[in-house]
Amino acid sequence: MGPLLYVATSIFLWKYLGSVFIPSLLTRTIVSVFPPLADLQMLVTINTNAFYFGGYFLFGLYWPRLKSYFWNPFLAGIALWLANVFVLLPLIGRGVLGYKLPQGWMAVSFPLLLSHWIFARGLSYQTRS
Repeated sequence: MGPLLYVATSIFLWKYLGSVFIPSLLTRTIVSVFPPLADLQMLVTINTNAFYFGGYFLFGLYWPRLKSYFWNPFLAGIALWLANVFVLLPLIGRGVLGYKLPQGWMAVSFPLLLSHWIFARGLSYQTRS
């Protein structure tokens, strides 16, 4: 349930509130690094979405095993958010918390934090007592 909530929230925030969509940023970076892939941009976009959100589905699938490392789903959501804003965004050249994006760091990191909180909430529902 957590990954589905994360995908739905990410798409909602991107479409209706204008927040940053991480797979789109990844696609632009891949196409800028490998210009011949510009003709295959739709294919790159589909694969980027599959890999990015696939990581969340794997995380949700293995949540019962990962639970002992993170203690609760909200710490897991924070850990994934931190990985996005302190590892992934700087790796693609957008700076820590996405401060190099035109929207500014707050408009990038806060909606991402919100979507990860909802992801964690979904994980808490799928946890069996």
